[in-house]
Amino acid sequence: MSEQFQSDRTYDNVYFVFIDTAGYSSIVLANPRDQAARAFDLLRERVRSRMAQLAAQYRCSRSDLWSWRGDGGFFAIHDESESVARDVALETARTLLTLDLPHLRDEFAQTGVRGELHLRMAVHKGTIQHTGEGKTGAIHSPDINLAAHLEKATPRDCLAVSEDVYRTAGPFAELFEAVGSHEGKLVYLLSADGSAGGARKAWLATRGLTDSTVVHAYPERPSSWEKARLLDAATTEVLDMGTALRASSSRLVTTERPAHFRDAVLGFLRRGGVYRCFLLDPVSDTATTLARQHREDMTRKIKDSLERFGRFKERYGAEAEGLEVYQTDAFPGFSALTVDMDDRSGLILYSAYLTGTSPYGVIERGDMPHYLISPAAGRVFHRIRELAQVRGTEGNVQRVL
Repeated sequence: MSEQFQSDRTYDNVYFVFIDTAGYSSIVLANPRDQAARAFDLLRERVRSRMAQLAAQYRCSRSDLWSWRGDGGFFAIHDESESVARDVALETARTLLTLDLPHLRDEFAQTGVRGELHLRMAVHKGTIQHTGEGKTGAIHSPDINLAAHLEKATPRDCLAVSEDVYRTAGPFAELFEAVGSHEGKLVYLLSADGSAGGARKAWLATRGLTDSTVVHAYPERPSSWEKARLLDAATTEVLDMGTALRASSSRLVTTERPAHFRDAVLGFLRRGGVYRCFLLDPVSDTATTLARQHREDMTRKIKDSLERFGRFKERYGAEAEGLEVYQTDAFPGFSALTVDMDDRSGLILYSAYLTGTSPYGVIERGDMPHYLISPAAGRVFHRIRELAQVRGTEGNVQRVL
């Protein structure tokens, strides 16, 4: 029978196993509350029983569930023989990932539980001073914190172990792949599918390459409603740049309702903001080259946009005074909608102009991936901002409205 951790005693080489349900929200939203609760009760009992079985098998002195939040929790495992605690911790985690998780998915499906069940797990070891039975939540340990943070960084359906665990993993070591680092510790990963390189790909897909940054990516141009949300956040200056700005100019004079984009532009202008638009000179060599590459009448598109911008300014008069339209013969290379980009809270929505064709012909610029960044993106934000800023100086720039 497992012993209890004793009050006011220091334990070395305690193994912490953190478990989290990556698909928790999808199950909660897709099922009645009582059914979802029963499903996660089943998960908790499966985890508890698996650990209890292996702790008894290896005659491990201590293996306690210290916390469970409904969608996951963590265990503390310790024995005077460290290899025993190690075997219980790693065998429990490995078996949960490779055996119990598929069985739980089958049981969820058989009982009508909708949603996707995925697990993330992490194992780290360290030293703790136990405060006594019933007070595990008051134990503060850098090693517990590291294990919790490592679990959050772990890709779904994977088990991560720290370098401290890997160094003593013994026969388990061959299951793991070195994938990167987290909080100064090397990380080793086991993926549920066990494929060659699977753990490395899972880690890179979740964590990215070294020195990556925060970027929100979209498969195509966001809707007029989403762009209106950006404009509603603007306070001083908006820069709208592209080749013809057909979408922006059309939304300013649309007869469809609701006209979210136009209302947002008007609201921004009424707040005293300046809305600067940059598009190509319709008779420039750049416009001619793009027209040939994209098999479109670029000159006509630009002139149509200029006509629509003019109609908007004429219709709203003094309210539209803050709308400025410029022409340039310099190829921008990308489109962008920037919001107060010189402020600490600036935002840039941009899309690089890619060339290529699809089964339906030349890919439209609105069908290209778009990215939303803030100064939190570091060098990425500053680089794109610099490129956007030169739109007002590069080439023969002329204000036309």
